[in-house]
Formats: sequence, structure tokens, C-alpha cells
Amino acid sequence: MASIDVRPVHGQEWEVLPWLWQCFRHDLALAVSALPYPDGRYRAQDLPPGPDEDHAAYLAWRPHPKTSEPAPVGFALVEGLTRQRRGLAALWVAPTARRGGLGQELALDVLGRHLGPWSIAFQHDNPTAGRFWRAVAEVAFGPGGWREEQRPVPHRPDVAPDHWVESL
Repeated sequence: MASIDVRPVHGQEWEVLPWLWQCFRHDLALAVSALPYPDGRYRAQDLPPGPDEDHAAYLAWRPHPKTSEPAPVGFALVEGLTRQRRGLAALWVAPTARRGGLGQELALDVLGRHLGPWSIAFQHDNPTAGRFWRAVAEVAFGPGGWREEQRPVPHRPDVAPDHWVESL
């Protein structure tokens, strides 16, 4: 596995996030039965227009295999920086960079940058996400240092509850 460089997103780099956000929402579409809107894009209202006091974003970079230039291979969006509990609003890794530990490396790096308790939600119909986040929680919070519970999806009684992993 090639090592990654995880950096906070600042300035013009924020313009990269909406592109990667579309990839994230595309991957999530199967679990949440989503379709693109008439303009061809997926919902993006959860992506802030830039960093603010409550949000931070991180890009994972590694050399592009054809050009050796830095390429964004993943991102994470943190929310709740001004609240008691932090949340990982989104984490995405390029499909060709998956299965080698890059996602866990990115998640652990980002979780380690912000003190305080954490909440991470994933969809019931996404068993891969469940395995991933439980493994991350074991490393980040330690055995017995986290719990998982199911909560109804607000305004969506027709779907299975979301799963929440929370540090204790």
C-alpha cells in the first residue's frame, strides 16, 4: 500500500471537495436509494461551502500512478467542532485505492486530530460500512471504549434505522 498524506483542506483546495462529494454520494446511492437530481448531480446540501468553526475537511493525497503528481484519493468531513460530540459526516476513498488499509488510515488520522467524543453513523443496508466502522472503533477507541446503537432516520419511517458508533 502506498502511504498517504492527510492534510486539512484550505483555500482553493476546497474546490476539490464537491467533485469528490459526488463520488461519495454516488457510492452511497445504493444504500439510500438515491438518484441524481435533474442537473445530473447528487444532493450536496450537507457539504459546507468552506471550512468554518464547526466543520473541517481533510484530503488524503498520494502520487498519481501515471504522473507522480499528488492526487486526492480520499476525503473526510468532520462536523461538530463547536459541540460536545464530533461527527464524521463523510468519509470516502477512491475505489481503486480501497482494500489496502487507506480508509482506516484516513479515518484514524482524522479521528486523532480532534479530541472529545465521536459519533459515526452508517446505513443499515451497508454491511461493508458496518464492518469498516466497527474495526476503526476498536482501534481508535479501544475494546469496550465504544458502543453501537440503531436510531430511526429522521422523517423516514419507511427505511431501516441507521447504526451509530459512538466513543464512550
